[in-house]
Amino acid sequence: MGGKLAINGGSKAVTGDFEEAFIWPRYGEEEFSAVKEVMEGTDPYAAIREFEKCFETYLGCKHAISQNNGTSTLHSSYFAVGIGPGDEVITPSYSWLLQIMPIVASHGVPVFAEIDPRTLTIDPEDIRRKITPKTKAIVVVHTYGHPADMDPIVEIAGHHGIPVIEDCSHAHGAEYKGRKVGVIGDIGCFSLQQSKLLPAIEGGVLVTSNEEYRDRVILLGHYERIPTVHDERLKSLSKGIRGVVGLSGACYGYKYRINPLAAAIANVRLNHLDETNAIRRKNMTYMSRGLADLRSIEPPYESPDVRMAWLIYLLRYYPERLRNVPRAVFVNALRSEGVRTSEGGGYQPFHLTELMQMRDFYGKGCPLECSHVEKAPEYELGMLPVTESIGSRLISLAMFANPVPDMLLDQYIEAFHKVEENAGEL
Repeated sequence: MGGKLAINGGSKAVTGDFEEAFIWPRYGEEEFSAVKEVMEGTDPYAAIREFEKCFETYLGCKHAISQNNGTSTLHSSYFAVGIGPGDEVITPSYSWLLQIMPIVASHGVPVFAEIDPRTLTIDPEDIRRKITPKTKAIVVVHTYGHPADMDPIVEIAGHHGIPVIEDCSHAHGAEYKGRKVGVIGDIGCFSLQQSKLLPAIEGGVLVTSNEEYRDRVILLGHYERIPTVHDERLKSLSKGIRGVVGLSGACYGYKYRINPLAAAIANVRLNHLDETNAIRRKNMTYMSRGLADLRSIEPPYESPDVRMAWLIYLLRYYPERLRNVPRAVFVNALRSEGVRTSEGGGYQPFHLTELMQMRDFYGKGCPLECSHVEKAPEYELGMLPVTESIGSRLISLAMFANPVPDMLLDQYIEAFHKVEENAGEL
């Protein structure tokens, strides 16, 4: 491809930016009307019930419990399966702190597993290696919208009688072998935060078809629903001191109810989720095809048996295939061409963070070195080589979240080819 690189004074490959291509979310009259209806109505909490009913139908599960954020759904799931002092929870280190730290807050012990280098999701075989008699749960993260390899994970968990919790905060509407994520394991957790595929500004929703888990989620953070639990012993906790059903405050002291306005927004967005996911899928699949012939870049991998939900678009860069041009130099050249991109953009190996080296969170050896832990875990450099190395190659590309002309996608593709083919200028 001819032409001097823009970083050296040449013309940019991307001549039109189309700001509207990247705006997310784009709220409109449907959302505004739904919020107005809640504010003017006599029963604002009806919006919560309506959203939960629609989400249950969408996923095909028995129970959807909406909450104030995705983090609280994870905390609730750990409480539901009974995580307590000394209990081990297998989780990827390549994850967000708000998925991992509620394990610690539950006095559990994170046991970090390796990831698949292609999908960036937890490696089933490493799960198998990490199981001990203390393992109480397995957490999978459908990272950046790519479903984890659920069949072997569920098989391993079932063999040992261990519940599987799915963190679906990146993957609303994604599918694994024709099944939507969130209902393949025992509990599914979704964030509804502003940047997510199903945005409600803030919010979360937990799903399960297990009655006991549903009851325990209610017991933790939904005192007003305790009379609806199936366990008579737990239901009795809603009775006051004279045995009268009422607001006795008899739950575990958390209040995780979603704001009804957020529920109303989420319900509108749910009606369009498949449509907006399809737009992202069309755009990013087009991009991947256009970049597939580059020698220094690999587009995100998509397994043949999944249907991704594209939250983030991460490329892998191989400087050794391109005159050893440093990633920072390559990215800077792309930005000069008009490409919205940056170095990295993925998770950091959480087991190496200062937070996990702290170990004694309460000043009493708890939770990682308390009397219930037979052997304190060691979170060391080198224990997860794939997780630790993957970040050095990643390049983040802006997400084309809305309909765009092929011309803009072609210009982005042209920019990558231009920089690679003229790398001698760098």
